[in-house]
Amino acid sequence: MVQNTLPGYAEVIERLNSFQNMETAGITRAGVAAGSAGMDRLAKRLGSPHAGIPAIHVAGTKGKGSTCHLVAAALAAAGLRTGLYASPHVTDIRERIQLGGRPISEEAFASASAAVLFEAETLRSEGAAPSWFEVMTGIALVAFRAAGTEAMVLETGLGGRLDSTNLPDLKLVAAGLASISRDHEDILGSSLTAIAAEKAAIIRPGIPVVTVPQEAGVMGVIEARARALGATLRKVGKDIRFEHRQGMVRDKPVMGQRLNLETWRNAYPDIPLAMLGRHQATNAALALGLTDIFLEYMDFAPLDPLVLKRAWRTLSLPARMEVASTRPWHIIDGAHNPASAWAAAETVTEAFGSAERTLVFGVARDKDWRLMLRILAPHFPKMVFAPYASSRSVEPEALDAFVRQEYPAVKTAVALDAAHALDLARESTPEAGLILTTGSLWLAGEMRELLRSKKMAMA
Repeated sequence: MVQNTLPGYAEVIERLNSFQNMETAGITRAGVAAGSAGMDRLAKRLGSPHAGIPAIHVAGTKGKGSTCHLVAAALAAAGLRTGLYASPHVTDIRERIQLGGRPISEEAFASASAAVLFEAETLRSEGAAPSWFEVMTGIALVAFRAAGTEAMVLETGLGGRLDSTNLPDLKLVAAGLASISRDHEDILGSSLTAIAAEKAAIIRPGIPVVTVPQEAGVMGVIEARARALGATLRKVGKDIRFEHRQGMVRDKPVMGQRLNLETWRNAYPDIPLAMLGRHQATNAALALGLTDIFLEYMDFAPLDPLVLKRAWRTLSLPARMEVASTRPWHIIDGAHNPASAWAAAETVTEAFGSAERTLVFGVARDKDWRLMLRILAPHFPKMVFAPYASSRSVEPEALDAFVRQEYPAVKTAVALDAAHALDLARESTPEAGLILTTGSLWLAGEMRELLRSKKMAMA
């Protein structure tokens, strides 16, 4: 009898968590200085599982995750076996690795992890330990190979040039650049153009690239790199056009918008998108441009608009302006920088009009939380500040003191935790009103689990 030696799911998680996780401990410049060399070393030990799999690679500050999910859904709808690797997760680590639009099963995750953990632990014993993110990336690549993946969609974790997903032998078909703004300045650079250069480094010689509209300096960096490498550059707003109507899909509890899109290959009228926000319409246009490039590469016909409608009609992402409950509306969003805060404020104003609003807010110490609050405060007459289960969380008393001083008209409250914050927000928000939880994906995940558990208890 052959004994099954594959590790169980719980053991896999325990072994995985023994590697340095900069997402929880805090990302440092030294932690990413080695670049993709460590990932390349691990991938080669694994037999380069990604070799030969056509890939789309997306970088940016905000919108790259949504874009990757939209591309993966469209390619799967086209009939391709599609693998998606995205980060971070909100409630379940398996959200990061998706096959055909579904999170990988615990069994498949454990199976893919066996060889990766063995090689990673061997490298650690040799003094060349990979990071947690590199091990996760390895697991994704092995899982994609095992599933016979025909299209691989990769979201960068941080930056682009040094990111673990930027493997030198990646079979890149198209690169995508979502909105680029200031974030992780201590690592990526203190200027917007320096940050743009790090992210635009995913552009490769002769490989098409698609970008959303960017600030002039950022666009200059992208155009210069594409020109230098002979990479065809397509732009949302020029080569990929779109119109959107916000709040036209209101089949409770689903909300969203309708889009008219057009690329150089086809027109896609009246496409329902189950995501809120003008920024998501822009991300959808970016995703469609990348999808058309990939289908062109595969010698596939353009996607039928009816197929795209089915793919995007119900696609919603955890903590991306997610409608988590109704009466009152409760939106959960992982906005954790000023640019994302602007998008969240614009979206709730456009989608919910004059509805009475309450903000639940928690944030990490290394974020520009003062600017985030200055952006959000004019839109929320009531605010509840909450900590979350991380040492990086700003004390809610500090958030409260800042808003009381700068916005004395705002009614504030300090919560003990996410559950207490939910109770306080519901007490002060009418059924026709709106609660927005934002500031951190950690807080978003905790709130999401609370609301899910309450729904299950009521069922």
